[in-house]
Amino acid sequence: MITENYKNTGAKAQRLTDMKNSGINVPDFVCVNSVSELKALNMDKNDIYSVRSSASCEDGENRSFAGQFDTYLYVSGGELEKYVEKCLSSAGSSDDYMESMGENKGNVRITAIVQAMIDADISGVIFTANPQGILNETVIAVGKGAGCAVADDRTEVTHYYYNLSDDIYCFEQQGDSPIIPEILLKELIGISKKICSIFGEYQDIEFAVKDGIIWILQSRPITSLNVKKPVILDSSNISESYPNISLPLTVSFVKEVYYQVFRSCVRRETRNDGTAERMDESLRLMVDSVNGRVYYRISNWYDVIMLLPFSKKIIPVWQEMLGVGDKAVSHGDKPKFGTKLRVALSFVEYLFTNRRKMKWLGGYFSEVYNECSAAINSTSDPKQLAAVYRQLCDALAGEWDLTLINDMYTFIFTGLLKKSLTVRYGADEGKRLTNICVSRNSGIESMKPVEMLRDIRRCFAESGALDRLENISTDEEFQRLLEEFPDCGENVNEYISLYGDRCPEELKLETMTYRLAPHLLCGNILSAVEKSAENEDIPHIGLVSRFFAKRAADGIKLRESSRLSRGRIFALVREIALKIADELCRQGRLTERRDVFRLTLEEMLGCAENADDMRETVELRKEQWQDYGRLPLYSRLVFAEKPFDKRLGRVDMRTMQTSRQFCGIPCSDGIAEGEIIKIDRLTDGIDTEGKIIMARMTDPGWVFHITRAKGIVSERGSLLSHTAIISRELGKPAVVGVRGLFDRLKDGDRVRINGATGEIILLLPN
Repeated sequence: MITENYKNTGAKAQRLTDMKNSGINVPDFVCVNSVSELKALNMDKNDIYSVRSSASCEDGENRSFAGQFDTYLYVSGGELEKYVEKCLSSAGSSDDYMESMGENKGNVRITAIVQAMIDADISGVIFTANPQGILNETVIAVGKGAGCAVADDRTEVTHYYYNLSDDIYCFEQQGDSPIIPEILLKELIGISKKICSIFGEYQDIEFAVKDGIIWILQSRPITSLNVKKPVILDSSNISESYPNISLPLTVSFVKEVYYQVFRSCVRRETRNDGTAERMDESLRLMVDSVNGRVYYRISNWYDVIMLLPFSKKIIPVWQEMLGVGDKAVSHGDKPKFGTKLRVALSFVEYLFTNRRKMKWLGGYFSEVYNECSAAINSTSDPKQLAAVYRQLCDALAGEWDLTLINDMYTFIFTGLLKKSLTVRYGADEGKRLTNICVSRNSGIESMKPVEMLRDIRRCFAESGALDRLENISTDEEFQRLLEEFPDCGENVNEYISLYGDRCPEELKLETMTYRLAPHLLCGNILSAVEKSAENEDIPHIGLVSRFFAKRAADGIKLRESSRLSRGRIFALVREIALKIADELCRQGRLTERRDVFRLTLEEMLGCAENADDMRETVELRKEQWQDYGRLPLYSRLVFAEKPFDKRLGRVDMRTMQTSRQFCGIPCSDGIAEGEIIKIDRLTDGIDTEGKIIMARMTDPGWVFHITRAKGIVSERGSLLSHTAIISRELGKPAVVGVRGLFDRLKDGDRVRINGATGEIILLLPN
């Protein structure tokens, strides 16, 4: 058959023509408006065809009319006339649908598409955006046989959910529905992207596969999506603080913290001109959660950054420092000139006073911590504990935002340093020198626990008790050992007092910290054997670059100190929650103590005032969060409207395989070669000695494991992420921001990483 460029035959036929002309593999077809036209074509009586409608109202931008007209498959050439006639006469079948859509009845013109029939092995539908409202997720439904069985739910189907930002997909299989080869999936994704580029909108595509060859049968717009104001969630470096799944109490508390911090910051920077009140809706959602994961609502962040002077220059720096992969910027209305002027004046002021104010904040944090800690220790009454929580929030609400200002201070001077060195020495050398300059942080807070643990280890060694730490498995055993060796006990107690909350995932309230379970510290004491690497001296880089370097290093040091203070404040909230939980358990309103982390902040505080039984809620949440744990962790989710959680049943998660060479952000100089140890989450018994850590993300609590490793690679992170900062201080080669790498490599794979260029080479697969 010969395909012509049909005009006035309806959108379906025109789209088939456009795809065919663009090189898409579309089965040959002809269009007819009457049986007499069909007769004139002398179609082969021995061939098998499909007969589809192409209506004047069909497949438009606002109405798809999917399934409203008749389609006939496996039509023999001898019966074509009968089925074309039936197709053409089906125009009236849409009258009720048109009336329900507010359209005029009786104005439908139908053309019949006669197309070569593909006797498919498998077939299905591609939605280039999830019709439920996820714009960067392609959904592919595939079943055995012809497409009508899939569309009419007459065969079991496998659903593929493919995140376009990460090249990660998961699938849900029904019964013995087909699992397609990855090469075929990749080809389907590529074809769907090309079809989207042809039509410039999200598409609903029908396809068939015969003998491994993909045929596109039709494509129509997805009309159910409202894409005028998408909501963009981005994990960026927030996944360092809240990796993997976070429970409801953490999620709700984090949302409240970010709201208070950003509202206070906007008020401070705008000098209380009412901007914070006008932006309240955005400020309440600086972070959001989906599937139990915490994300930035990135467009709301851009709304705040747009308040700053030279915001267009600052945004790229901010994106690089936080490791934001997608550089597209979305924001609301631009701020007024008066607001920008007030912010500019405040901005200049804080560039000169940041160090002094941050040092004051450190002392203020200590005062608040001591006061609230004493109040918590003095009561077990849930009402009084709730009052202490509110006292804590009130004390910090107007001051905590100084940490946010310091972050911006650090980002700007690090960005200026990198740019000045890149201009003078070139890209690669500029990156290397930047890493050297910002690592000169003697006394940085993240390294003090390591140094103190070395002293504790030495004390145990000198007491002859070091080997006994290997057999400690409970707090009771550890306490007896410390009583037997009081000098060691004194050192350990001092460590827990200062750094008992500095541990992996320390900002998640549900985390079991060293303060709560001191025996978990034993492994870190045993591994504290290496000395810190000596930092290179800052090279002769010019006065301007040295000025930038000094302020960037100061900002990083202050940032790490504030992180420790923040961890201690979170520890107070954790302690409040657990003490409230003890009383709820005593009253039979919770089953066990740690169930409190399954409640939201509002629910927990409400329980302090009422007698609600929360056991059923907790059980439902356990099941729900277990489902979330089966889903992939995405770096970015783009929703058409309000974000929502997804719950799937039988889920398998995959990442597209790529080449043996990868590249990320170089953040700590040096070359390391060795076997990979993949760490998704730190647990007891992990031995990183002489290996290269492969992680999705890290936090300051990983410092003990990084100390023993040859180097580290992380999917998330940036030049100022904690992975980068700690690696530089330890002199370990490190590369961050290598998206999707964790699922592409295996434990035992041998790799070479270059912390100066960001290159990662797979030398020998396991």
